[in-house]
Amino acid sequence: MIIVGFRVVAAVWITVLGIIAVVGNDASTAVVAGAIGLAWVWTGLTVVVARRGKLDHLAWLIADLAVAALIVVADALDGQGFFVGGFPTTSVLLWGYAYGIPGGLGSAALLAGVLAATGDYDLTAAISNFVLYLAVGGVAAWAFQVLRSSERRRVEAETALAEERAARIRVEERAEMAAHLHDSVLQTLALIQKAPDVAEMHNLARGQERELRSWLFGGADPDATLSGALDQVCSESESRFGLKVELVTAGDRRLDDRLRALVAATGEAVNNAAKHAGVEEVAVFADAGGDPIVVFIRDRGAGFDPDLVAADRKGLAESVIGRMQRNGGHADVISAPGSGTEVRLSMPVS
Repeated sequence: MIIVGFRVVAAVWITVLGIIAVVGNDASTAVVAGAIGLAWVWTGLTVVVARRGKLDHLAWLIADLAVAALIVVADALDGQGFFVGGFPTTSVLLWGYAYGIPGGLGSAALLAGVLAATGDYDLTAAISNFVLYLAVGGVAAWAFQVLRSSERRRVEAETALAEERAARIRVEERAEMAAHLHDSVLQTLALIQKAPDVAEMHNLARGQERELRSWLFGGADPDATLSGALDQVCSESESRFGLKVELVTAGDRRLDDRLRALVAATGEAVNNAAKHAGVEEVAVFADAGGDPIVVFIRDRGAGFDPDLVAADRKGLAESVIGRMQRNGGHADVISAPGSGTEVRLSMPVS
């Protein structure tokens, strides 16, 4: 704060003037030392109070004015008036800061009165000191009012600018949403109206649902992340076979060659369920938060006996189990006739 800095400078200045007065044998060493010591102790307390934000409390202001008056009296008792400097003026600044022009003028008048009552001055000097203190008090209080007014206008301008920016962002978001809804949802609704059968309607609606959810909640990049790639293969299976694939992912990873193999195996398992399970819905759950990364593909369809699968059917054997093994992973197929099928894929990441 400016006032605290001014007080520190005033304490240094009163020390310099006091030393000069003592060295020149023009002042009492005891009085000068006492005034300087009081000035420095009070300056330290001022720094502490300023850090706590209590410089404008009335009790502190009264005590501060009393200390300033004591230093003025000490200067007068010395009989020379050499060392008081501008230290009492800092109290006038504090009162002007806290109570504006009335506070600045009132404190200045009080200190000027103390100076006139205790000092050995002629009328001209007394009037000059009185006017000087009043001028300092009035100018300081006016300056603080100007600063407060400027700060208030700055805050108001920043608030208005923030509100205008927020309103503009809302307008842009509404425009973007309207454009997206027109380009996607409304177009899909028009296609649904012309769809030749219920299956096609279902396929269009499901694809639009997935696309809209991805747009609203920030879909992952299918070329960069595991969750984005899984979402893409599930969406492709939905479009190809007209079934619903419920995908749930926990955590995410950047794609590498092994994870791309995991995604491909997942897509093949979903396709097998769509082609052979006789179901309308397949559930896919992926947990990418640990090591290994695991993916479960479940359906409640016809099921089968894995040991009785014909040798010429390479879907599970090569595209799922073999692909996982070639890339350092593992695949289990759990199924039985009439009990559905669960494919468990596991790929280590370390």
